[in-house]
Parts: sequence; C-alpha cells; structure tokens
Amino acid sequence: MKSILTCALLLFSMYFYGQDQKRIGFLDLVGNHIQVPRGCEALSEYELQACDGTSIKWDYYSEDMLSAVFDATISAYGESAKTKTEVTLTSFGSQFTGYKFQTGETFQYFLKGKIGDRALMFNLGTPINISSNNDLNGILSMVFEKVG
Repeated sequence: MKSILTCALLLFSMYFYGQDQKRIGFLDLVGNHIQVPRGCEALSEYELQACDGTSIKWDYYSEDMLSAVFDATISAYGESAKTKTEVTLTSFGSQFTGYKFQTGETFQYFLKGKIGDRALMFNLGTPINISSNNDLNGILSMVFEKVG
C-alpha cells in the first residue's frame, strides 16, 4: 500500500512539474504563426515579454470597442510621457496607426488597425526608437514589415 501511494505521489508530482515546463513556441497573430525567438519567453499566444528588451502584446476587439479602448489608453498614457508622436507600422500587409511615447529610455507604442476582418490593438514597449525599416530587427521584424 505504501509503495502504491508513493508511486501515485510521484506521478502526480511529475504531472504538475511537466505542466510548468510547457513553453509556448509560437505566437498567433490573426492566424499568422510567429516563432518565439530563442531566449525569449511568451506569456501567451498574444504576448511576448522582455525579448532583447522588447515586449509586445496584442488584444482583439470589436471595431467600436477598439476605438474606445485605444482613445482611453492614449489619453491615460499621454499624461505621463515626455513625447507623443504619430506613427504608422505595417503588419502582415495591414497598416496600423497610433502613437509612440517616450518615457525615459523606453519607447511605448500603441497601434490600432485590422488584419483581415479582425480589429486589434498592439501594445509595444522597446528601447528602440523605430523611425525606419532598418529599426525593425529581431521580434520587431517578425511582426512588422514596414515603417510609415
């Protein structure tokens, strides 16, 4: 009986240990699969944290909700930022417009747009001041293909 209980406890522990070790290998951006770069960690299929100093997340909304959430985010974030600049980036052939804020050494980008019929908002934090296509490297080049 003692050995059965020990065996069951061992299997139970291995199951939960294995669950913690499950890594997300691909991000899903409206059906476009983006491989998580080596050394980076995805928190979900829609969020990558601290990948060479860059974090990116996107959320899906209805078109009406997107406008409301975007406007509220820009209003709230703009109060504490040093600078606010309009930006346009292209992702999977679709233009996303929004704003770049500078807070210290970090740039925060909030972009809204659609890929196909899915409305979404990007929240991007990076030490890179994205101003030309040459600034798109690493994870940025996997999500965006064009500046402006």
